[in-house]
Amino acid sequence: MTAVAVANNPEELACVLIPLCGTQLLLPQVCVAEILPWRRIKTLNGAPDWCLGVLGWRGEAVPVVRFERLNESRQEAPSVGRCLVVMNRTSEAAALPFYALAAEGLPRLVQVAGSDLAADDAKPGRAESQIVRLGAENAAIPRLNFVEQQVSRLRAGAEL
Repeated sequence: MTAVAVANNPEELACVLIPLCGTQLLLPQVCVAEILPWRRIKTLNGAPDWCLGVLGWRGEAVPVVRFERLNESRQEAPSVGRCLVVMNRTSEAAALPFYALAAEGLPRLVQVAGSDLAADDAKPGRAESQIVRLGAENAAIPRLNFVEQQVSRLRAGAEL
């Protein structure tokens, strides 16, 4: 989702704001499969620092991504969060149907129309497509294809 795509559609889009360490992500609601309270995550040996491990969810081993680390943020993200946001895969090329994002706070639903978004001058990180202003708040629109590529590479290099 980009601000341009939303701006060209006069209708509102149901979105989720996911609070992270120092920022928040803005995603279409359809990307989110479930929001869970924080629970035990099994460590994955040899995983990059952005992968906190795997979560057992509905019979699946779901990799847990610390977005701030994947995005190479300067903010140090803790190893635990407040909740886990299980994400639906958006790309057919992704090897896993689900992955989870570690969130610092409770995500919230927002209705977004094109007129609600404004471009921000902040430079996006490697896992972000754009930084936008939503009212008085900044939010990052993630590059979900990039995130899913990284998770797929993780799958190729480790047995989940």
